[in-house]
Amino acid sequence: MYDIPPESIVKLSIRTLDDYSNRLPGTMVIVVDDRAHVVHCNIQFLKETGYSMPSMMNKPLRMLLNDGLTGSISADWLLRSLSDRVVEPMTVCLNKADGTILRVLVIRMLIETEAGVQTMLLLYNQEPAKNGNLMERFGKAMLTDEHIGVVLLQPDSSILDISPLACQVLGVCKSVVVNEPLSRFFTNAENEYALIRSALQYGETVRNYPITWLHEGKRSELLMDVGWLRWPDGSVEGAYIIFKDITNLRSLEEQVQRGDRLAMIGQIAAGAAHEIRNPLTAIRGFLQMFRKTMSDREMSKEVGYTDIMLSELDRINALVSEFLMLSKPRHVICDQVNIHTVLSGIMPMISSEATLHGVMVDWEIGDDLPLVTADQEMLKQVFLNICKNGIEAMSSGGRLTVKGRLERDREGRRIVIDIQDTGPGIPLHMLDKIFDPFVTTKSNGTGLGLSVCQRIIHEFDGVIRAVSRENGAQFTIVLPC
Repeated sequence: MYDIPPESIVKLSIRTLDDYSNRLPGTMVIVVDDRAHVVHCNIQFLKETGYSMPSMMNKPLRMLLNDGLTGSISADWLLRSLSDRVVEPMTVCLNKADGTILRVLVIRMLIETEAGVQTMLLLYNQEPAKNGNLMERFGKAMLTDEHIGVVLLQPDSSILDISPLACQVLGVCKSVVVNEPLSRFFTNAENEYALIRSALQYGETVRNYPITWLHEGKRSELLMDVGWLRWPDGSVEGAYIIFKDITNLRSLEEQVQRGDRLAMIGQIAAGAAHEIRNPLTAIRGFLQMFRKTMSDREMSKEVGYTDIMLSELDRINALVSEFLMLSKPRHVICDQVNIHTVLSGIMPMISSEATLHGVMVDWEIGDDLPLVTADQEMLKQVFLNICKNGIEAMSSGGRLTVKGRLERDREGRRIVIDIQDTGPGIPLHMLDKIFDPFVTTKSNGTGLGLSVCQRIIHEFDGVIRAVSRENGAQFTIVLPC
């Protein structure tokens, strides 16, 4: 097994790995085990090399490498580097399925799946040099890659150049950072800057240092590299900082884990619900008989006790019903649903609830939104739950705003519904767990409502997310149309 610090390894499931590797535009991906045998490759790799997926599984990496060409780094070097702590990007030649050669730039990452620690190789096709050298073109590609943040530093630690993602992470514009000292942009991240300064001062190299970056209420999960750039004679030419954004990777991993937990709870609930409800029915029946007898004998105090017990039985029954909703919903009736009609149907109930709590409600839902494929009654349940949560969060009054809009991009069209309140918001330490079962900010809540909502929205290939703002919380529901 590799001698790598645990914090430098990205953990993800095999299912998440397949999804992630096929979302990297223009990037070929190979994953090899500790024997340097291929255990995974993405569609982009198959397209560019001509291999099939079955022919690649368990194929030794050495059989793909051609180390006999002038100018390429040997296969032995790459194979040895799989166990090294520090590996710089390198150029190698691959043997394609048709016998021709493909020159690629290789960047290495370490990952951990259910199969253990493995090496992910990111391969970038390199066209024959025409103008300038390979490293110049590689530098330009890195500075424009939207998934990698790069900061180039001069020997005095002032910024020479910066990529768009790094600008986004630091919250700056490129035009105002060139030739400015790096320390100016890390005023709110003293620990990260101390690490960078130490690395640059003592010539150390940092690899895959995990950091969580907060900017304007948005959290990003990053891996940071820091290293020197030297002239051939060994003198310092400058330094670099690389941020690799793994936010989506972490999000996918958490989503899979949350789904597994919900499925397990749903299976347990489905099996136990029948056994729980049978004795509840018997207890409720006898209590109702006792209540009638006590009422006939004018035993008002005892009647009050039975009312409390019946009320608590109803609570138990409602909790069992919520458990059942965590399993895959049954009898789902999918049809073309008008979101405006769904929200208009629940508006009277929400308005009545809001009036009781001194809350104003603003509805901004157009009637021209396209139809979505879903179960109308289940969507009503989701919107009712989230709206009621927002109203109950505003204990001293406030405003609930429900907005709907249509968004378009390269992936297609989707309807976005924002539900925002002006309450205290969601504590940051709970934001990542708010959809987990039994997590709640209410003193008497079960913590199952939002889990059920998430399960329903996922059934219709949608997404639900929560954001905490200075003036309250916002839930956003996205449905494809």
